[in-house]
Amino acid sequence: MFPIPHFDSLDRAHLSSAFPRIEEIARQFAAQVHAPGLAYGVVVEGHLITSGAAGLQNIAPRTPASPTSVFRIASMSKSFTAMAIVKLRDDGQLQLDQPAQHYVPELSALRYPTRDSAPITVRHLLTMGAGFPQDDPWADRQLGLPEPDFTALLGEGISFSNPPGWKYEYSNYGYAILGRIIT
Repeated sequence: MFPIPHFDSLDRAHLSSAFPRIEEIARQFAAQVHAPGLAYGVVVEGHLITSGAAGLQNIAPRTPASPTSVFRIASMSKSFTAMAIVKLRDDGQLQLDQPAQHYVPELSALRYPTRDSAPITVRHLLTMGAGFPQDDPWADRQLGLPEPDFTALLGEGISFSNPPGWKYEYSNYGYAILGRIIT
């Protein structure tokens, strides 16, 4: 959406003259896309050189957004989860075709839908092919679930809509398990 800037000079004093324009761009963008609020930061050579916000962090009490506001990003977190899994793979910490129970022992007690079901692999979880039913409302109800409660939930078993590896079916639960693998 915005071009990646190129700086011939990293004179921070010179860059600071652009900060008011950056703030204006953020406010215009929020209005253009009808975003209730946003927070932004500008990083140069690994250092945060300015940050700001526009709009509201919370609509109901009309809490203004600030540079430290935390916004729920919903399924966008799946991209970060996938990136972390691939980074672990690249670092030799895990294998995508390894059964997920190797990393999450609670999965070893799963009762699969058929006697000849393949075990769920990390790759199945990444590609929404673990065989779990679509569970969109699940994520909202489980957002703040403490780690011991998630462990108990895993131990209770997981329902399947089809055997692992047979078809794509969107699953928040699968990505929650990937989060456990990363942990």
